[in-house]
Amino acid sequence: MEMEFENLVRENIRELEAYSCARGEFEGAGAVLLDANENPFASGYNRYPDPYQRELKQQVARLKEVDVSRLVLGNGSDELIDMLIRTVCVPGRDNIIVFSPGYSMYEVSARVNGTEVRNLVLDDDFMPEWEGIFERVDERTRIIFFCTPNNPVGNVIPLDEIRRVASRFDGLVVVDEAYIDFADVPSATSLRGECPNVVVLQTLSKAWGLAGLRVGICMAEPGLVKYLNKVKPPYNIGSVTQRMALEALKNVDLFRERVEEIKQERERVLVALRGMACFERVYDSEANFLLACTPCYREVYDYLLAHGLVVRVRHIPPRLEGGLRITIGTREENDLLIRVLKDFR
Repeated sequence: MEMEFENLVRENIRELEAYSCARGEFEGAGAVLLDANENPFASGYNRYPDPYQRELKQQVARLKEVDVSRLVLGNGSDELIDMLIRTVCVPGRDNIIVFSPGYSMYEVSARVNGTEVRNLVLDDDFMPEWEGIFERVDERTRIIFFCTPNNPVGNVIPLDEIRRVASRFDGLVVVDEAYIDFADVPSATSLRGECPNVVVLQTLSKAWGLAGLRVGICMAEPGLVKYLNKVKPPYNIGSVTQRMALEALKNVDLFRERVEEIKQERERVLVALRGMACFERVYDSEANFLLACTPCYREVYDYLLAHGLVVRVRHIPPRLEGGLRITIGTREENDLLIRVLKDFR
């Protein structure tokens, strides 16, 4: 199935002549580089990075089993979220659909770009009310954002439901899978071909342990990728980041070992937290964190902070009251968390 993205992309983006750098037109090695006004004296960092991240994209494409033509890399997923909104949403006219509780950067980026945000509250199971989505969609709705596993709850949205929404919607269905490597479910990349309007976001920040490098991954149809590349800054990922990310991605065995250890620790901490009287509910999670709810969430938060343990308050009425999102650490860090919480009150 093919999709014509020209009708979805903003007119000024369609007509935009992207910034052009001669470096991106040269494929060989050993050239004398006199095109970019760089300092000619070698420092290891005196040259601009590859604007298309060719080598890093090749490695990502192999790992994700997608063609390079479907990839855009960003300075974290946050840059990609912003790029998607800027590419298809006309400021002051268009709108996006998001869900609460959820990742707040969709809303932040939309508001920065002058785009209306239609925030739908999740149901009691932290799932979208599926028919309610289309009660809020109109001819100016450009993107529906899904986060799965959801942040801050950790539950997974069924692919069949995402497929159904995508088949009924003319805009982009963006599936943010920042935590997918911790989940025992297939990625929404499996929908490519049958749902060309599905865009999948992943990251190297979580399971790959590269949060400090800031590398986000967008997987989309080539027809959309060409417009995202127009919007993308030419050198948005530095040469050091590209080299270090490429090196890390070669060590797949270590990646899998650490993901498995985090998943095992997640279950151990889950059992421990559920045995504590201070928490009314601790949710199952397919991510690398747990959501624990308590009426005295602020007191627990301050208590943990006083003991050098930093967690995240997630009090997001009306659906989420008194939540603390607790990241799974090393075994030693988790032992400390459990020990300190046992002494609460």
